[in-house]
Amino acid sequence: MLRRAVELEEIAQTQAILGLTQGELAELFGVSQHSLAAWRASGIPASRRPTVERLYELALVLKIELKPSRIPQIVRTRDAWLGDRSMLDVIRDEGVGPIYGYLAHLFGNAG
Repeated sequence: MLRRAVELEEIAQTQAILGLTQGELAELFGVSQHSLAAWRASGIPASRRPTVERLYELALVLKIELKPSRIPQIVRTRDAWLGDRSMLDVIRDEGVGPIYGYLAHLFGNAG
């Protein structure tokens, strides 16, 4: 029961930090909106937990490193370094791993 509450909070926080609609969130997880609603009602399938946790951890990093009110715009902005794709496109297609490299590139060039 406690695990399910934590999972629900992770999903809610990820959605809030990234400024995602239900459809966008479901798309990032590669599921339908109906499946996402089922996760919220019954819990996240064990096979999907790592993906949810990785996306939540990335959302927290973005919240720490960036101005939170700008995150929804930033994750939707296309960048040549990402192959003219947005962070959301990359996450959907390849997972969160490449985004950490992108953030290192951005933060390394910030100073």
